[in-house]
Amino acid sequence: MKKVYIITITTLLLLCNASCNDILDEDLTGGLTADGVFVDEQGMNFALNGAYATLSTFIGNNVNMEAGWTLIAFGTDTYTNGSDGGFKYFNTYDSDLNASSSVVTDSWNIFYKGINTTNAVIERAPKILENKPEELQNILGQARFLRGYFYYWLARIWGPVYYTDKETKGVETEANRMSLEELYPKIIEDLKFGEENLPDTQSDFGRATTWAAKATLADLYLTIKDYNNAAQYAEDIINNGAFQLVKPYADLWKLDNEQNSEVIWSTQFSDDLQLDNGGNGAHLFFLMEYDKLPGMLRDVENGRPWKRFKPTNYLLNLYDENDQRYDATFRTVWYCNNPDNAPAGMQVGDTAIYLPRKPFTQTEKDAKPYGINVYNQDEYTEKIYPSSKKWEQPNRVSTNEQSGGRDFIAYRLAEIYLIAAEANALKDNPDQTKALQYLNEVRMRAYGVDNVSLLPVVDHVDINIILEERAKELAQEGKRWFDLVRTGKLAERVKMYNTQGAAHVKDYHMLRPIPLTQIDRTSNDFPQNPGY
Repeated sequence: MKKVYIITITTLLLLCNASCNDILDEDLTGGLTADGVFVDEQGMNFALNGAYATLSTFIGNNVNMEAGWTLIAFGTDTYTNGSDGGFKYFNTYDSDLNASSSVVTDSWNIFYKGINTTNAVIERAPKILENKPEELQNILGQARFLRGYFYYWLARIWGPVYYTDKETKGVETEANRMSLEELYPKIIEDLKFGEENLPDTQSDFGRATTWAAKATLADLYLTIKDYNNAAQYAEDIINNGAFQLVKPYADLWKLDNEQNSEVIWSTQFSDDLQLDNGGNGAHLFFLMEYDKLPGMLRDVENGRPWKRFKPTNYLLNLYDENDQRYDATFRTVWYCNNPDNAPAGMQVGDTAIYLPRKPFTQTEKDAKPYGINVYNQDEYTEKIYPSSKKWEQPNRVSTNEQSGGRDFIAYRLAEIYLIAAEANALKDNPDQTKALQYLNEVRMRAYGVDNVSLLPVVDHVDINIILEERAKELAQEGKRWFDLVRTGKLAERVKMYNTQGAAHVKDYHMLRPIPLTQIDRTSNDFPQNPGY
């Protein structure tokens, strides 16, 4: 499936979801209808592939390719805003963060389109595949898992939301928000159905497996503070899954190594960047403005800088000098590619820009040859800062190409170790021995050692230790906002470490505003989240 099903999403969503989104009110083209397409096994696979594309659409394959990343990267203790872009209010938490934002509207609609597609598969597949029980079991397992997964995203972003497990075929104007006490059991039921009916592996990389369902359940139980179940599911994956940490850490992010032993489940983007409608734009968003500095110009290899997300000093200072994840996560050196504007003596291939971890004195700067641009941390701006290595896309087809093909990792083994560490530290009968064991598995890989005695001493696990380790391990991977929300520390930590967001962030920002379009098109009362 790698890199095939994404191109079907536009047609699929028009077929299955036009009736549930008042924005998509245009007529279907080519005489296609859901009832005319979803009538056989091929049609069911077509629909299922479209459901998978929901998350890739959220992350980047949509008209507003920034929506998903804006929701999950901005406004935390680890990332703040760069110089450009129109959605900085998700970082500054000012009054522009409201129900009319296209970011919340687009994201809300995308997930409900995906849910409607899964509902269509779940309702139609039993009749179509009644004589193929194995195929039916796999397809229903995938569809039920995806439906639960999409509702899990909705619940974490908006709290109580509208729930339906029926395919929407006509115009519906009545909707009610379901409490989380009712919603989470329904999500768990779908995920457990996936766990029980999906295989350990699929022939197509990227399709859901029983391990994807288990990983989501471990994460969900952690979110709802059921630490006993979180520990049980995480340990099941660690002890019984065929997954291994990729070593060294930097190898995780090699462009030709996306299908590696650590990935449990990932959302696929096309390797053929000309096929993707936007693709994963992370390579644009985390990149500083290198191309305006002496000795540099914009090129394919170095990327197109959109300057959306800038790391906070708090994040940068979490890594000690021996933690290999810093150099694997952040790009801090650029090499001259433009002799026409280079300082005298600088040649193509020489270091043009350097952002050292240990600050240079002015004397040390002056001693560098041919006027290298050296920026210490206290000299960083919204245009100059360490950039992301995890999302680099040096295989773009042109200098200004926006499309990106890197997969979005939903779950990998290192996060499962951290879930196991947190859950064992916080469960009913805490087990610090286990918690430290799982934490140190991640830390040993980070430091490139195979013995705990060679690590900096950590003698216990608590929520602050976990948040620090997750910040270092999972930086730039779309996890941080959810971590701060589920631990109730969003406002506290933004005020401490995110200067731009500190003034206006409030506790109610742990939920996003319900889109105004949803409220307006609902005939009954559909209440807004508090504070908006």
